[in-house]
Amino acid sequence: MTETTINHQNLKNSTLPTWLGLVFGSWAGLAWASLISAPVGIGIAVAAGSASGGFLVVPLWGTIWGLIGLGRQRESALRQHGITLLKEDEALSQRVYALAAKLGLKTRPWVGVMPHNNAYAIGASADNALVVIGQPLIDTLTEVEVDAIIGHELAHIANNDMRRMGLARSFQNSLVWYLGFSETAQRWGRWFLTWVSELLVLRLSRSREYWADAIGAALTSKEHMIAALEKLHNGPELSEFERTHARLMFRGVAAGSMLSTHPTLEERRAALEAETYMQRLPLLRMSDPVAMESAQTPPKVEDIAYAGSEN
Repeated sequence: MTETTINHQNLKNSTLPTWLGLVFGSWAGLAWASLISAPVGIGIAVAAGSASGGFLVVPLWGTIWGLIGLGRQRESALRQHGITLLKEDEALSQRVYALAAKLGLKTRPWVGVMPHNNAYAIGASADNALVVIGQPLIDTLTEVEVDAIIGHELAHIANNDMRRMGLARSFQNSLVWYLGFSETAQRWGRWFLTWVSELLVLRLSRSREYWADAIGAALTSKEHMIAALEKLHNGPELSEFERTHARLMFRGVAAGSMLSTHPTLEERRAALEAETYMQRLPLLRMSDPVAMESAQTPPKVEDIAYAGSEN
């Protein structure tokens, strides 16, 4: 990747196919709820309610509240996730900005650190994204390994992954809300009523990790991406916070099954070694002046261990 750079304009995945799939999935969930409730005498009522409004209300509710939730996601995370927001002139922020520019992102994301041994990115779009790096990673990984993780998280921004996954969760919640499940029963209700779409969302979650790994490797090297993955997977067990937000995390639930949010370490490493996804990234020739400008080398940072200090 030394003579080419990623064509960021061709990276972004459209939300429309995902949204259409979620609409049809919500309709399938309503039909499934009608079918399984028939033996206890409420199937007809559910079917009638669905026909009279559910097929419109559930997708509408999922879309509206999904977009509202995405718009508030960054501020909610700052309040609830124990994040220290960094100033623009801090070393880690500058490093994120440099890699974002190398990827071709036009807007600088917010940058924060957290106490967990992980990383993630959130936000409705690149214009209001937040990249969060765990302080333990900054303390234990090499500079270029941290760069690989940053590149991975920036890839989720460039790929439009956050919007697609956020809408998926909103649609599933809207269905269980419409059918009268309490807040405490929503997780069980999602699996009971939307098990097909739940499996498809988990598949999407695993797939996007391969692409993010590939982009992180393209911005650094596949060797550094693999080294970062190995160090995280050989580190402490996932905390309760990391498990709760596993779909957001750089390292999530990787049990090697359809119920996993992430591929296993072995699967991710094999994909990087074979360059399965790296070879499919859209590229620009470095002779292109725009590509040359976007691929500037990040500034050297002598020490970023202080990134979690108070602002």
